[in-house]
Amino acid sequence: MQLLIDSSDPREIAQAHAWGIIDGVTTNPTLIAKAGPDRLATLKNVLDASPGVVFCQVIGWKELDPLKTQARWLHRFSERIVAKLPMSVSGIMAVRQLKQEVPDIRLAVTTVSSVAQAYLCGKAGADVVALFNGPFDLESDQPVDLVTPVRRIYDRYGFKTKILSAGRFPRAFGEYAVAGTDYCTLRFEYLKLLFEHAYTDKRMNNFSKDWRTAFGDQTWPQS
Repeated sequence: MQLLIDSSDPREIAQAHAWGIIDGVTTNPTLIAKAGPDRLATLKNVLDASPGVVFCQVIGWKELDPLKTQARWLHRFSERIVAKLPMSVSGIMAVRQLKQEVPDIRLAVTTVSSVAQAYLCGKAGADVVALFNGPFDLESDQPVDLVTPVRRIYDRYGFKTKILSAGRFPRAFGEYAVAGTDYCTLRFEYLKLLFEHAYTDKRMNNFSKDWRTAFGDQTWPQS
């Protein structure tokens, strides 16, 4: 599973990259809009900071031609971009047509919120299906597992589409990994939570206390 950061802030991306844990970046229109008025500079900065792939969403939902035109432009802007198309009739049509017209273009379908929608993405030939499972976790009393049935469908019917999950908390991150998601994207604040656990902190504090009681500030020799 590849781990991505959901961000348009090059400082966050660089920090997560320095930790050595991320493989790329996801963005969306909200994140790009928050970064400032120069959308092209924002996209370039994200690409410069990312260690790998960058997911970037086209603007619009229902008009076919603008979706296709923007996806082509993003592909020309950088081969590392995966253009995200909306889950809609026009979005699925755009995937099928673009894959025939520009075979090497990489396309994802975003805001996919059901198993049926995920099936359509696989049948259309999308490279990636971006499941909306992270936000569902925030709205539902219980986590919504979309990964497991989508994984089974893709494997059963030979769809090559990879699964992208949006994580919120370490529990969900682990469950997505077990279920077979190919990518998991998390915002910076959630990435930091992957390192943390109350029991880890408790044990490390106890270790430190016991060591200091016996040896003070000494450590093992460092040379």
